[in-house]
Amino acid sequence: MLVLTGGRASGQAVEIASVAQRLKTPYVVDHPSADIITAKAFEWVFRNNPTGSIYPQAFNKFISEVPGAMPKSAAVVYDNSVFGKTISNSAMTFLKSKNVPIVNDEAYPVNSLDFKPVMTKVKSNNPDYLLMVAVATTDAILLTKHAKEIGVAPRAFVGFGGGFGVEDFAKELGPQSQNVFSSAAWSGNPNDPAVKEFYKKFHDKYGIWPKEHEVEGYAIVYVIADAMRRAPLTGNVDADREAIRQALLKTDMTTVFGKLKFGNWAGPLGDPYTNQNIYSPDHSVLAQWLDGKLQNVWPKSNAEASYVFPDNTVKR
Repeated sequence: MLVLTGGRASGQAVEIASVAQRLKTPYVVDHPSADIITAKAFEWVFRNNPTGSIYPQAFNKFISEVPGAMPKSAAVVYDNSVFGKTISNSAMTFLKSKNVPIVNDEAYPVNSLDFKPVMTKVKSNNPDYLLMVAVATTDAILLTKHAKEIGVAPRAFVGFGGGFGVEDFAKELGPQSQNVFSSAAWSGNPNDPAVKEFYKKFHDKYGIWPKEHEVEGYAIVYVIADAMRRAPLTGNVDADREAIRQALLKTDMTTVFGKLKFGNWAGPLGDPYTNQNIYSPDHSVLAQWLDGKLQNVWPKSNAEASYVFPDNTVKR
């Protein structure tokens, strides 16, 4: 084994990263986003996708740049995983810097079955925005479903995390998914002709439009292949692992996910990143479920559709 990738959830990736560092084997992260993965000074760990604290960046820009969009208050409900805590902390840190009251700060166990008690508490505080973080798709679905069934009526339902960006979210919720925002890693710039062509080919073959997870996974194979082509492999496992690591350090390329160059820099919350894609701050997008399709709406340069705000599916 010369190189590792995979590990969908951040908790898994944290453990994989530790093993990779100990075994001196390159680990190229494709999706897990907890900041700590590239904030432990591990020289054998590399990441293309944005960190969790970057996920809310497009949402932060939206509420700062769209007239009247700054929340008057916010309820934040998040899973108690490394992933959930990272993103919720980033989102709340920014909101507090804008003097937005956090009227609910609610953590829950991953794969919960009943969010009605939590949403009853949220409803009693009448938040202007409801922010939800879910690594699990079932949690994202049930959070939204139970919030709407209980009658929570914010100006915006905003999801963060993988659970809000997959096809099953709209399939399971139907009309209840309408207008729900998802602030997360982007899926490449949909207005780039090469990315558009990839989207079409992927859809023609698999019947779904590729989003964050699919594009990240597809791109990372090319990143690893590029490094292996440039590495002077000899058949000696230890030497070849080091050669691939050195090749990854020199990576400077563009995939369907976007530009990539690994570097050391400080994240939004001050985390000292090692081998984190230096272009990650540009790879956050605010998307919205519109008629069963997740479409980018902010920033304008990456938008596929006009946003709907405030939410017109609830009674306030």
